[in-house]
Amino acid sequence: MTRDEFASLPPRIALELIYDMAKAKLINVPRPDVPKPPLYDGRLSRGDKGFVWMSEMLLSDLEWWRTAKQKTVDEGGKWAEQAGKAVVTLSKWIAWRSLFPSELWSGKRNDDRVTAAPPNRTPAVHDWPKKNASQKKPGPSSSRGPAPDEPEDDLGF
Repeated sequence: MTRDEFASLPPRIALELIYDMAKAKLINVPRPDVPKPPLYDGRLSRGDKGFVWMSEMLLSDLEWWRTAKQKTVDEGGKWAEQAGKAVVTLSKWIAWRSLFPSELWSGKRNDDRVTAAPPNRTPAVHDWPKKNASQKKPGPSSSRGPAPDEPEDDLGF
């Protein structure tokens, strides 16, 4: 079979031919591990602007962020522990995205099952979630009444 004849074959038939010819050498080779897609999506802060989802980032951007976060870990300081967790998460994303660069990711964001937007050089920046009343720190209660040394009204009653 000529090169042109081989190139004109449908991909599945071409792969079967390649496998059949390489079978003797491949028989003792263990199957390589293929990373599974991360179960949970990760967020990267964009400061006050919001955050981006790791699932919507290109491989090159994930690698850049891992290098930046690793630098923060190496320097130590206030944010080193948080940056270390981000490095672990980014490494999982990089392992998967390196084999599946344009694959749509499906998984969990918080408690919701989602399918992410395609990887993009400029992923959407999302607003930070608003804190609800149960997440706010308790402030002074209005049911305590006025301070002891203040009168209740203008007349002192």
